[in-house]
Amino acid sequence: MPPAQALAALALLAAPLVLPASAAAAGLPPAASGLPDGEEDKGERVEIVTGDKLVLVGSYYPGRSTKQVSPGALLVHDAGGQRADLDVLAARLQRQGFAVLVLDLRGHGNSAKAGLDWESMAPAERERLWAFAMRDLKAGSEWLRTQPAVHAASVSLVGVRAGCTLAVRQAVRDETVRSLVLLDPQAEQLGFNLAKDLEALGGLPTYIGVSKEEHSKAQRLAEFSQRGNGGIDFIQIATFKAPGTTLLSDSRVPADIARWMMQKAVPGKGDR
Repeated sequence: MPPAQALAALALLAAPLVLPASAAAAGLPPAASGLPDGEEDKGERVEIVTGDKLVLVGSYYPGRSTKQVSPGALLVHDAGGQRADLDVLAARLQRQGFAVLVLDLRGHGNSAKAGLDWESMAPAERERLWAFAMRDLKAGSEWLRTQPAVHAASVSLVGVRAGCTLAVRQAVRDETVRSLVLLDPQAEQLGFNLAKDLEALGGLPTYIGVSKEEHSKAQRLAEFSQRGNGGIDFIQIATFKAPGTTLLSDSRVPADIARWMMQKAVPGKGDR
């Protein structure tokens, strides 16, 4: 881990963090969504302005306590997706003790507008739009860190498919990132080379979630990254048998991610 990120990790220990309530952490029987009945949550609607003056719509799931700071989590949807795709995961992370922000990236969901709509763009336009979406992650991360009950030195990133490319690039640039979760990552997508960016992470704890059929691809990504970091084993690969077309359709995935992320944000506390 780079020295600056190591200092951020030490700073994390200096402030109290809110831990999940024992009932939630005990793992109540899941409904089809992966959350107990009645626990669905859409978050609070927020608007965030980027550095190039675009207004993005997001959902904010504040930490469970206003008296103690919580680690932050920024979730990044797939290209062509929307923030609603991550509702279940965001609510599960909130229950685990995180303050969570999910954005509709530029051109997507409620952030789309005339002349800036993913659905109406040609392939080359989509690639340019995705590159500019790095500004969305920067704005979202800055907004999340300024919330009064969020620990400014502890933010985790979660990306889904093409969202992984943005999450990894942001993690390379942002010293406050404590951990990284990549769901169904692709080695190259929309002009990004994920393997090359993973090499620059310098040992940042990384979780890769894939279907059983994609395990060998994830293993190659991990091996490439370890070679670039002197053999450091900082990537954990988790495989799931997703019953639907997406990894998040497996109800075990949100709970597994939430436990792993809390262990990295507050070592030793993930299973409480």
